Amino acid sequence: MPVSSDLHLGPPARAAKVLADLSRTPAHVAEVFEDLSHWERIWRPGPDAWNCAEIAGHLLDAEIAFAYRLRMALAEPGKLLDAFDQDAWVSTQRYSEVPVEETLATFAALRRNLVLQVSRVTDDELGRHYIHSSRGHQTILDLIEFLKTHDARHLVQLGKVSEHARQARPIG
Repeated sequence: MPVSSDLHLGPPARAAKVLADLSRTPAHVAEVFEDLSHWERIWRPGPDAWNCAEIAGHLLDAEIAFAYRLRMALAEPGKLLDAFDQDAWVSTQRYSEVPVEETLATFAALRRNLVLQVSRVTDDELGRHYIHSSRGHQTILDLIEFLKTHDARHLVQLGKVSEHARQARPIG
């Protein structure tokens, strides 16, 4: 959802502003991991809650899904696209067993690609769409604005989980 101060901007200007924000996300995520120990990266706040490594993995999974949706909206507008089971994706990828640096590098590379791709989209193409199985009609502009909100939500989650992990770290 666009920030109210952005509503006066036309779609191309809104897209440019969102892309600038999206391009900064990988660095913000990587910053959280700079001084986390391996134990803190995989500390789980609850039995069904994601740890920091899994949150980063979810961002990578989402990047793959959003890139696919973008390509479908551009090449085959109007297609119905299913949501994905984020918990199943995170679980089956076993992000706690993968070096976080690998996850972050892949996420950053895919995000650079998505930002580059959207930066080449014409003003008319910003209105191309797909039909999301639960959110309905989604334009390319909707997609990137949703992705920005998604990033912000998981950056907050990552900050909270990392802080709790630091506090829960065993002494010694």
